[in-house]
Amino acid sequence: MGEINQLSDIDLAALVSSKICHDAIGPMTAVGFGLDVLEEDEDDEEQRDSALSMIRNGVGAITAKVQFARLAFGAAGSSGLEVDLKEAQSVACKYVESDKKHQVDWQCSLATLPKNHVKLLLNLVAISMGTVPRGGKIAIDIKEDAGQPQFTIRTSGPKARIPAGVVELISGTQQEDVDARSIQPYFTGRVAKATSADVSITMEGEGVILAVSFS
Repeated sequence: MGEINQLSDIDLAALVSSKICHDAIGPMTAVGFGLDVLEEDEDDEEQRDSALSMIRNGVGAITAKVQFARLAFGAAGSSGLEVDLKEAQSVACKYVESDKKHQVDWQCSLATLPKNHVKLLLNLVAISMGTVPRGGKIAIDIKEDAGQPQFTIRTSGPKARIPAGVVELISGTQQEDVDARSIQPYFTGRVAKATSADVSITMEGEGVILAVSFS
């Protein structure tokens, strides 16, 4: 089946921008609330400590999300064709663990990957979080096979599932219009096509496997 409802470049950029802004709103609100608490009751030490903790957590989450967006959507590292996978690991782990519900196990035998391959990997990592919405483990394995990289992401956690529409959005066979909530898997599909990647998402026991091979 051919691609359905393919977005123009302008609409794609607009929806990706909306998603990045939406992801930052939550922790920014937490920082603002923490500042309000500090202003209202500066002499209450317990309230002050709670407010400072809220601010620190909010700033950490914002930083993690912005750094992630730079690699997953933006032109970070544009001076070269390859991205250091230690940088990708740091960005991915901080992003995943910023919600305090997910843990990462990162295994990688490669030093670098082309930028678009890293974009695909990071977007799939973000999508994998949605397969274990109540929290859980995300195990990422990156290796080379027959001269081509391979990604395998295994998730495990309570109520694991494949989010509705994700497979169709990645494959480009979705029937409905793409919006800010569905832009990430759609964008992932566009990157997969650009990198000649085959993406599969399957249930296995009480978890989900996202696997990528390149032709």
